[in-house]
Formats: sequence, structure tokens, C-alpha cells
Amino acid sequence: MSLEQDLLEIGLDEKEAKTYLSALELGPTNIQDLTSKSSLKRSTIYEMIKNLQAKGLISETKKGKRRLFVASEPENLKRSLVLKEKLLNDILPELKALNNIGFIKPKISFYEGKEGIREIYRDTLKAKNKTTLWFSPIQSMLETIGEDFLNKYVEERTKRGIWVKSVYITSQKVLDYKYLDPTTFEKTLRKIRFTSPEINISNTMVIYDNKVGIMSSRKEGFGFVIESEDYLNMMKVFHQMLWETGKPWGEMNFHKKNIPEDNVEEKDSYWK
Repeated sequence: MSLEQDLLEIGLDEKEAKTYLSALELGPTNIQDLTSKSSLKRSTIYEMIKNLQAKGLISETKKGKRRLFVASEPENLKRSLVLKEKLLNDILPELKALNNIGFIKPKISFYEGKEGIREIYRDTLKAKNKTTLWFSPIQSMLETIGEDFLNKYVEERTKRGIWVKSVYITSQKVLDYKYLDPTTFEKTLRKIRFTSPEINISNTMVIYDNKVGIMSSRKEGFGFVIESEDYLNMMKVFHQMLWETGKPWGEMNFHKKNIPEDNVEEKDSYWK
């Protein structure tokens, strides 16, 4: 980077930088020599001298009847920057008070199809916070991303030491899925609660770091990840509500199958 470009970086414009460097090289000089050295028009040199005088970077002197211009010591550039920094620090509180932040737009990333949804799962494996929160409709998850992929995901997540606190959607249970076996929960770093059977959610949700990922059912085949503090906090509250009303495996009567939909008492006893 040239000296001229360096001066642009610290706040001079291109013509001011040319004029200052020319004056610095020439020593006490006149308008004619400055014009020749800088390759700027005479009228422009007059304007640049005024600008640089205001910045304390050029001074005027006389030798007989001749007007001469002298570039200030380069240290003046540093003093000028220090004064600017001090001024900025002085007015910063007022600027902040005037600042109208307005709406902060969340960052949203969309994904399509099976492979797109799988990409969200892969992204959760990068979680810096080693605990992730899930809504897990197992049947929908298996249909959307495939059992083999889900199994490998569980195994890779476990290797990386990422814990799961998951609310399983009871109406979406698949009893013969191998990782629904309660003896695998702790081994695969999972804490699990089950919702009331009346709740039927087919979308999968994961909360990790500052992100919320939503993955649709196979029928709709899309997913998105949103980075929004407000949305994140809302989903955490939603997850906590379902977690607190959910029940562990030992309190679920999964051996009772084929409960009639129209038999309310029998359905309630399933939950109780």
C-alpha cells in the first residue's frame, strides 16, 4: 500500500493526500510548484490548502513578498487522530441516545427436501452448547430423513458429547424403533419425557446455541433455521412447558395398544 493510500485510510481524501505529500517533499513551497508536483489544478490546490490548514497539516509563511506553504510535521497526523478519537468519545453517549435501532431482522435459512432437512441435523452436531432441546415426533422423523440416517446421527451426536433433552410426541411413537428402548436413553445422552397422547405434532424442532430449527413432515418436505433471540426464548418456554407436563418412560403404559379413539375414559387412563 502506498503512502497516499495510507493517508486515505486515516481520513484524508485523495486530493488532500496528494497535496500534503507534495508539500512534505518540497519543503517550503509556492502554489506553482505544488501544482506541478501534485498534478492538480491550481484552483484545486488553493482549495486543498484551505482544507489542510483547517486540519493543522499545512501552514503559511512569507519570504519577502512570496507566500510559501509548509507541510506540518507528520506527527501532527497522529495528534489529529487523537483529537478526533477524543471528540468521538465525548459525543458517543449523545449519538447512542439519538440512535433509533428499529427492527432487528432475524436470520432465516431455508432447506428443501430430505437432504436439506438432513443438513439441519448435521448443523446441530456443531453445537457449542453441549445440550440441545428437541420436540421429537419419531414416526415423522423416520419418514422424513430415514431410519439409517437417524441412527447414525444419534451415534455421531453421542460421540461428540452432545446431550439431548427431548419431548417425545407420544402420538408419533414407533415402539419397535431401537432408540425408543429406555435402556438406550442414558447411553446415547438423552433425557426424555413423553407428551399426552392428545398432542399430535408432526414437525420436528431443535433448539441449539442461538438457533431454532424446524423440520416439516415428509409430506411438506422443508425446513428452516432461524436465529432470533425473541423466537429462541419463546420456543424455550414452549419446550419447558411440554417438558414439565410430560412423563418419563416408566410412567407411560405403552403395553396398552389399540386404545379406542372414542373411549375417553380408557384414553385418559392411558395417560394417568
